[in-house]
Amino acid sequence: MHNSSGTLADIDPVSAGFDIDRDGFVSYKNSLLFLPPKERGSFRLLLNAWPKVVSKEAFSKNVWAGRMSDESLARCITQLRRGLSNLGVVQIESLYGQGYRLTILSDKVRRLPAIPVTPQSSKSEVAKPHAALIEACIHARQLLERRSLDAFSQAESILKNVVAKAPEYMVAKLLLAQYVAERAFFDGNIQRSQIDDALGELRSVQEAEPYLQGLQSQRGYLLDCQWHFDEAKVAHEQALQMSPDDDVAYYRYGFHLLTSNAPSEAVVALRSAVQLNPFSPNMAVGLVRGYACAGMDPAEVLVHARSTYSSHPDSPSAYVNLLYTLAWVDPQPEVAHAARHFVQKNRYAHALSSRAVAYVLARCGDHAGALEIIEKHSSIHGIHLAALVAMDMLDEAMEKVQAAADTGFGVLPFSISVPECEALKQHPDYPLVHAKVFSRVPRK
Repeated sequence: MHNSSGTLADIDPVSAGFDIDRDGFVSYKNSLLFLPPKERGSFRLLLNAWPKVVSKEAFSKNVWAGRMSDESLARCITQLRRGLSNLGVVQIESLYGQGYRLTILSDKVRRLPAIPVTPQSSKSEVAKPHAALIEACIHARQLLERRSLDAFSQAESILKNVVAKAPEYMVAKLLLAQYVAERAFFDGNIQRSQIDDALGELRSVQEAEPYLQGLQSQRGYLLDCQWHFDEAKVAHEQALQMSPDDDVAYYRYGFHLLTSNAPSEAVVALRSAVQLNPFSPNMAVGLVRGYACAGMDPAEVLVHARSTYSSHPDSPSAYVNLLYTLAWVDPQPEVAHAARHFVQKNRYAHALSSRAVAYVLARCGDHAGALEIIEKHSSIHGIHLAALVAMDMLDEAMEKVQAAADTGFGVLPFSISVPECEALKQHPDYPLVHAKVFSRVPRK
């Protein structure tokens, strides 16, 4: 990296605190930046070229080995901006027809609060895990993004292995906590004790690296899974205060708001997440669900679902969300046929697939098919409530709700908040369940 004396208006990356080690990993003030390979390579290029512009040709040659599309570069820069957002000290400028340039926000560098030196931080080089373990964590995070049962299983195995080999690597512990929360929310195949253990691990992470990006957001996510919405709200707000440009923090806060009966505010948060990361199909699908929960006209929700699938045609979650919305708005035999074909071709390529496909079949008149899926993929957390309600099996659905409420954790708050399950609220047993599930929602 180029180093110069610099002025307040022109401080160089080294003086700002950035460093590139011999393995090519980038650190900021002795804290390793958790960046995937393409983003890491692009950031190295920008750091080494500072203050010059890096052309698209240079990115293609040095990062993509000559096989780069404009869309790939744009996606990479968006993800890189996201990964650097919590630092608050750099910007990546886009110069039309030229390329990209890194800018160091020298006034932000000067104003940053000093991070207290702890025994752990003073040993950063000693505690730093092997490069292969860092790459393993990056792969595990990508697996978690897929949200399929197979991907969850692979990610769990990888992360437990990394934690065993590098117990002081806090990013691995943070990702393992994410795995627990994702399983609790998406398929319910988790024990409450695992959520308690994950929260305990996050307390140790907080002691070691209190400024680690995603820490407070992940804590809020786990607390939401325990229905401790009052504590979760504080954690989510702290996350956004610490990292105001973190798309994941907005996304998790959006779902916190959906599950704690604030759908209009949830749409605002989820829209911010999509604006910060337009390349994420999961965030786009979350916004579509937010629109539905907030009472948007179903036809308009369908427009957004179609747009999301058009923007993410290779995403199983975007496709299943489109089928789900079509069944909700205009149930037709063709939609059920498409759902059956999806299962045959992709099995259950997303953890939400079984509940979505069961709902589609139920809504489109194939009750036998829906009941077969419900029986095969049954869960104590009531993940198939919408399908049961679509078949007018309200008493059976309420039995599932009561059993899920007795567990005290899981996805139930979201499941009974969606418009497809609105009829459940007329059941005579619903008020008691509502009081139990939402007892810790903060008062407005």
